Amino acid sequence: MSVTVDRDTDVETVAHLRLDVGDLNLFSHDAITSLREAVTTVPDDVSVLTIGPDADNGVSGLTAGLKLDEVKDHSVSEARKVLVDLYELNQGVRNLDAVTVCCCGDYALGGGLELAMSCDFRVATEDAALGLPEINAGLVTGIQGGLLVRLVGLQAAKEIVYTGEPVSGQEAAELGLVNRAVPPEDYDATVDELVATLAGKSPRISKWQTQVFRALRSNGIEAGIDHSLETIAACFDTYDQREAMEAFLENREPEFEGR
Repeated sequence: MSVTVDRDTDVETVAHLRLDVGDLNLFSHDAITSLREAVTTVPDDVSVLTIGPDADNGVSGLTAGLKLDEVKDHSVSEARKVLVDLYELNQGVRNLDAVTVCCCGDYALGGGLELAMSCDFRVATEDAALGLPEINAGLVTGIQGGLLVRLVGLQAAKEIVYTGEPVSGQEAAELGLVNRAVPPEDYDATVDELVATLAGKSPRISKWQTQVFRALRSNGIEAGIDHSLETIAACFDTYDQREAMEAFLENREPEFEGR
């Protein structure tokens, strides 16, 4: 089993969390725990984090969900421990100051889709299988499943949850479940292009923007707006704001390296 967090070899403010835990990257309790702990090791100066399979080892999708043969005989208390750790993993991702990009690849199912929905961006192949099949395994969809309603709307969420049937990457893009769904041959380039775009912004401003979104999420819309006003004001009289505005007015790329 391998769960790693490594800085990008070219862009210092980008890091990659990679998962390789066996067949279909199924989530055992140990895998969930390792992922949860790995998220806590992401350096504070990382502005963009990708989360995905270790494609170098031939894994083509994020994960097909819980390892059911491991949990099928769990007691309520044993199951609760697994679910709490999965919840904490997803909350850890949602609470990062880095912008997160989930590399869904060919599949993200069950707990895997919940992890993907916890990220800021999701990229999949157009024929990927994306879904929440818990109802077919005698389980209720919950934990981060509530994010599904925010992303695709109530009726589409009910279709996905009650049928347990996955949608394709293309359908997911049309629903707003993923940001990009592309042919397999374009997948790596699409992820790289998105990461490069995000990493090209000021790390400081991206971090503050993430905090604003988090305040809107946790404090309610009115309190979140109040928080955002103070954060926007704090951007002024910083190098990042001056450089970005000057570059914007001059129609050139800003430079944030080393800031």
